[in-house]
Amino acid sequence: MDRLVARTLAAFPFRFTIAEDDADRRIAYRLRQAAVTERGWSSPSGSTGDAEEDTYDDSAVHVIGWHGDTPVSTGRIVLPPVTLPTEEACGLRIEPHGRVVDVGRMVVAPSHRGPHGDAFAALMARLYLEVREQGYTAACGMMAPDVRHLVHQLGVRLEVLGPDRPYWGELRAPVRFDVDAGADRITQRWAGLPAPEPR
Repeated sequence: MDRLVARTLAAFPFRFTIAEDDADRRIAYRLRQAAVTERGWSSPSGSTGDAEEDTYDDSAVHVIGWHGDTPVSTGRIVLPPVTLPTEEACGLRIEPHGRVVDVGRMVVAPSHRGPHGDAFAALMARLYLEVREQGYTAACGMMAPDVRHLVHQLGVRLEVLGPDRPYWGELRAPVRFDVDAGADRITQRWAGLPAPEPR
């Protein structure tokens, strides 16, 4: 399945990098702050100026999506053994403890939120590959209902761990997903996707 996701990702007109230093991370933080400002969310604790950040960011893996030279998307992976953001927000212990990563802070710039969700699908694919490269298959996160629907459309089966609650500006529910558990379903769904239009 990793090969299928990588092949599908290569068909999108985006490239992805991993933040290597503070300057790279600030690109991710600025994309996040732009989303907070655009949607009128109250600034989360820890945000400063044009950068939305929190205590998990220094040790997290930050994926940045680019269209040409323009950063257009970002997502964050928090690795164990720390208490994960979803666990902290909801008072949960997500099993298997120490073998689950937290995927969150997923943002796509307004300029790239097309009707087909190509930029978001590409970001999800790159986050999936990075989770695998880090040696994990199980992940959790806080997802709004519309994002849960889109992730379901991509073939990922989510286990909803609790009710929607206010989190990062919207009502979101804690979810857990194990990509290996639904590999056949995901492969069938992604194998049937048409190649994105060249841009």
